Amino acid sequence: MNKNSPTIPSDTQDAVYDQWLVLRCQGGDAKAFSELFSRWHPRLLRHARRLLDSADEASDATQDAWLSITGGLIRLNDPALFRSWAYRITTRRCADKVRKNQRIRNAERPAAKPEQSRAPDPMAAMESADEIDRLRAAIRTLPTERRLVLSLLYVDSLTVAEIASALEIPTGTVKSRLRLAREELRRVLEPQPTPSEQGVKL
Repeated sequence: MNKNSPTIPSDTQDAVYDQWLVLRCQGGDAKAFSELFSRWHPRLLRHARRLLDSADEASDATQDAWLSITGGLIRLNDPALFRSWAYRITTRRCADKVRKNQRIRNAERPAAKPEQSRAPDPMAAMESADEIDRLRAAIRTLPTERRLVLSLLYVDSLTVAEIASALEIPTGTVKSRLRLAREELRRVLEPQPTPSEQGVKL
């Protein structure tokens, strides 16, 4: 191997492979679809779990998403758009679940309010178990919309443009949510000054 040859990032290799699988699926290759499903079902299920309170409902929403993906894959003109397209479909199926549950709650208990999702993933690796626990606790304090963009960026490795497409919001909104989330996490995670550091006499 030429030492001067550029190293292709693994994310890029994965994206190219996914595009190849999509093309094979569009050509009717059942094995390619099985491989695409194996690669993407866990990611889409994790995405749904972030949006819904119930693991069972997240599983149902993901299955519904795959029905839409299966039916619409042949019409996907650009295989490079599969990632954001699949996340967007899953987001919509989760929204369908939320709306359905809201209607049921309104009929049964008009005053009840849905609880926020509590399944964020860590933004990045930390140096110790205590720091990981602190990070997870800090992320749980964020609004759902900010937790979601953090997870899509750092856990699922989507670009800002792909996140915007997946959530059907402007890229400016994604950037704003990321900025606010980072600022809030920084405030929570930064060490607090001790009374002596603040010049307070005990």
